[in-house]
Amino acid sequence: MGGSAATESFARMLLLPGVAHCGGGQGPDTFDALTAMTDWVTKGEAPGSLTTRSVDSGGSTTATRPVHPFPYVAENTTGGPADDAGSYTPVRSTAEANLTLNRLGSFRSGYETVGNWVHGEWVHGKWAASKGKD
Repeated sequence: MGGSAATESFARMLLLPGVAHCGGGQGPDTFDALTAMTDWVTKGEAPGSLTTRSVDSGGSTTATRPVHPFPYVAENTTGGPADDAGSYTPVRSTAEANLTLNRLGSFRSGYETVGNWVHGEWVHGKWAASKGKD
C-alpha cells in the first residue's frame, strides 16, 4: 500500500494493552473513537492518540491512559501517577521496530480460522493448508 507513510494517510492501528483481545481485561477499555474518526473524515485531522479510561461499576473514571498509533506505545516518562494519561508520552516500540507485514488476507467473518503463518508469511484459505507441502 505504499509503505507506512502512505498508509498512515488513511489508516491507523491503535492497540489497547491489557484489554484481553476484545474487552474484559484489566486495561482501560472505554474511549471515544467516533469523534476521532469523524474529525479525520470531516476535518482532515487524523488521531495522534486516543485517551482510554477505566470506569468502575458506578460509571466513575478510575484511570486514564493514552493509546498511540502503531508502532508507538504509551510510556510513563514523567514519573507521574500510573493512572493519569498526562504521565505518558509516545515512544516507538522497540519490540515492533522492525516488524513488516505483507498482505494479511481477507478480513471477513471466520478469517482467523483459515489463515496461518507458513515460513514467516501469513497465508489464507486453502493455500494456507497446502503451502510448503509441494
